[in-house]
Amino acid sequence: MNTEVLGTIEEIKELIRKSAETTSSYTFSPSSRSVFSPENLDEEIKLLVPTDTPLRNRIPRTVGKGQAAVWKKMTSGLHTGIGSLIGITGTNSSIAFADAGAPNETSQTYGTETAVYKLLGRKLEVGGLALAASRGRDGQPDMQKSRERIKMYEVMLGEEEMLIAGDADTRSNEFSGLNAQITTNSGVATFVTASGVGEWCRTLYAYGSDPTLLIASPRQLQALADDLQTTGSIQRVVINQGQQAGVVGGLALAKVVNPVTGSLIEVKPSRFVGYGGLLLTEKSPGGEVWIESEELIPMSRVDVPSAYFSYISFIVEALALKVIGEPFQLKFNTGA
Repeated sequence: MNTEVLGTIEEIKELIRKSAETTSSYTFSPSSRSVFSPENLDEEIKLLVPTDTPLRNRIPRTVGKGQAAVWKKMTSGLHTGIGSLIGITGTNSSIAFADAGAPNETSQTYGTETAVYKLLGRKLEVGGLALAASRGRDGQPDMQKSRERIKMYEVMLGEEEMLIAGDADTRSNEFSGLNAQITTNSGVATFVTASGVGEWCRTLYAYGSDPTLLIASPRQLQALADDLQTTGSIQRVVINQGQQAGVVGGLALAKVVNPVTGSLIEVKPSRFVGYGGLLLTEKSPGGEVWIESEELIPMSRVDVPSAYFSYISFIVEALALKVIGEPFQLKFNTGA
């Protein structure tokens, strides 16, 4: 073997050695594990989009790298000098500057946040005989595929709950959700009212925020709709005698007005917020995303070797939630 070929082999070995190195302080545990080849299920997920997962459906998802998500979290307001008058720290520098001078550099406050990716998933096992018997039948042509969709839906529901109530400090296998990461602004309400939403909007406006999404329990949204109807903001539908047949009753609250800015806040129910809820600002006025998920492993199916006459697979994903604009979010509870 000539010298040139030997040199090429050594270069390849060196590249392999370098790619195996890591400088991160985080380590996967256990360190020795089986290696699987996941099959991406994103195309199938597009056909589901359940209404029970409003946050998962709308929070942007980015591609993760390494062993942990790292991001800069803004902890100050967007305004300049007026912040000191209302007790909120802003950029603390004037926008004005002298002739032949230079504009001031802002002192916006950021903190570096790190979150280890966490695995979410469900196990799926179908007996070999049952699987064979299901194929070719009209009622259930492929038992494994139909159950796979059910497990995908279960994982999506579990992720939705963790996006809200996940707590890595209490339950180490979880990532921290919105309730754990939102600490600056919180509210208490026996029942949500239009006045209460307005007060929360006023709090967020002081930080430079214009909320876009209200997530609350069904009971709280019913209370808000009742309050709006009582005050006349929601008008009753009056029907005449000729319209009595086939009339659909009831009112669905889809949006509520931000009384501070006049913008519309989308309203979504959630069974995972307990008796409280969240008032969220998803983007900055300039379009910067304030909340996003970072995926190391997108929703995938992993086929697992089995010592039994059965077909086993894992429906898994690995991600972390990043709350980038934390002062622009608010959580509330009922104290119950």
